Amino acid sequence: MSPTAEDSDQLELSAYGSSTTAEASSSTHPLLSNGHGHNHDHVPSPPTTPSRRRKHSTSAIHRRYPTLYLALKRWWKPLTAITLPFFLLFVYALVHPHVKGLPPLPKVHITSGSTPYPPGGVEEIYEEKIVHRCLCGATSEGERLCSIYHEEGLRSSRMVQGTGARMRRMLQKAREGGVMKIGVLGGSVSACHGVHPSTDYPQGDPKGPGCYTTLLKDWFDNTFPGAGHELMNGAIGGMDSSYYAFCGTHHIATDTDLIILDDIIYQAFFDQLLRALSEFPSQPAILILGAWGPQVAQDQGYGDPQIVHAPISLYYDVPYLSMKRLLFNHYLRYPESTAQAFFQPDILHPNARGHRILADLLISYLESELCMLTHYGLPVVPPVADTISSTDPFSDLVDIPFPLDTLHLVDPVTPPPNWESTFDLKPLQALTEERRFFVLPSTPYSVPPVGIFTPLRDVVDPKKPDPTSGKHITGLIQPKLFCADANDPQHPMAPTKFEGWEKFVWNGEKHYWVSSTVGARIRVEITVTAGRVAVYYFRSQHYNLGDARCWVDDNEDGAVMLSGYWTKQYNVAVVAYIDEKVTPGDHYVTCEVAKNTSHPNNPNAHHFRLTAIMAT
Repeated sequence: MSPTAEDSDQLELSAYGSSTTAEASSSTHPLLSNGHGHNHDHVPSPPTTPSRRRKHSTSAIHRRYPTLYLALKRWWKPLTAITLPFFLLFVYALVHPHVKGLPPLPKVHITSGSTPYPPGGVEEIYEEKIVHRCLCGATSEGERLCSIYHEEGLRSSRMVQGTGARMRRMLQKAREGGVMKIGVLGGSVSACHGVHPSTDYPQGDPKGPGCYTTLLKDWFDNTFPGAGHELMNGAIGGMDSSYYAFCGTHHIATDTDLIILDDIIYQAFFDQLLRALSEFPSQPAILILGAWGPQVAQDQGYGDPQIVHAPISLYYDVPYLSMKRLLFNHYLRYPESTAQAFFQPDILHPNARGHRILADLLISYLESELCMLTHYGLPVVPPVADTISSTDPFSDLVDIPFPLDTLHLVDPVTPPPNWESTFDLKPLQALTEERRFFVLPSTPYSVPPVGIFTPLRDVVDPKKPDPTSGKHITGLIQPKLFCADANDPQHPMAPTKFEGWEKFVWNGEKHYWVSSTVGARIRVEITVTAGRVAVYYFRSQHYNLGDARCWVDDNEDGAVMLSGYWTKQYNVAVVAYIDEKVTPGDHYVTCEVAKNTSHPNNPNAHHFRLTAIMAT
């Protein structure tokens, strides 16, 4: 039975009576009586309101803890001002992963005076924790992949990590709602051979739901929804970097934001390929995906082209993900099971489960870089004085106030002049305090100014005085690529003359100009800038392939013989240079089916397949 209004009043009076009784008893204390020590009749006060209760509580704290009360009264405003930013940062950190477009979290840096605290620096410890945590990304998808492959598996797959500068800039654009254009270049793996074949694509549908390219597109759509991202799959079976280094722009747009390169049998022109793609007007992020197959290891062991290409990708700051690094030891331990689980019967092309691995390696890396972007933001562009464009003299960057070495020995008996000075250790000790500010690239997104194999004698001379600026480097003219390509979907190669040659399409995918007639000639117009001219043609030990002679303009005496036959097990097109000193301008190339053939078993093998005429 609930109390009535009268009951409530009675309850309140009872509570009031108990409190006043306590006050009355305390008032009889000698120290709380009047100055004469006499007790007076206690006059009860009316019931306290909530505000009176707060004042009474504060008064009690004041009487019981006077020092604490004065400290709180004096310092509550400064304490609130100090703690409020940290509270807001905590709230922002909770909200940030769920709200698209917010700027990255600020970088925490705690110091005490000029000395980091604790020793080693809170900032350093903070960064290490973030880098380690970002290995698995910043979302539940990244954590899922870590649980499948383990941190060490994902770490080992990132053969070249790179700075991630272009990658984070691309992800920032996507996070701000931009439409991503994703381009894919490669061979039969990226063309999804053997996975989800269809009527139009009997060798495998490149848009099939199990292809790594489709899974990558799905990740972008789910992670950055609503933008309608575009994926351009320019992969063609049997093509490698030697082809795309000249003709890649025919298969993906030059305003692409992200380019994926699969690398399984790339052998040459890797430097030129990365330079050509890096110099697209959009300055795209580039990612190399090493799509390994056990058959490659059966022939070459661990020493496949990745060993050669990894230093080149490092030079161009292009991350390199390696399926081989993840599976190699597993294949050694379980060769049959690994081959059956992840590869097709040729143990070269991945099956649907193998494509899932390729997609997961890509997605895991992107998740990791997205996490780093969230914590650190985009890289800072250094001032010009700190870059290769600096006009400062060398002595402003590196101290050289004293000689340290004697001249080289020219006489094995007579010591060089001033050789005694080498016993003085003070200059060596001074080196520990020497300033060494070595110049940086112009921006975090810059392409190296020279090719990785460019002899520097063609660029600089250490025996001459230092240039006054970096224009001798930043002003270098870069080669322009030319490609008359039978596979160009918009502007295919159009010979000006072709006697005995005809167009040929293999399996609805690869396009050639072909001839089996001895003496048949084909002529293609070209444009040259740096002087090198090349022919891209098909080679195989099958198909009764013969030879052809190719030359530039009327230089038939300087013709280069190209053999279509070889003993290798795979069938691919390759690049061969036919001239390297052609003057800049318009020229033409002529190819003629040769009378003699290098085919060892068929003297009548004259079939020749021409894919493209190239120049730089």
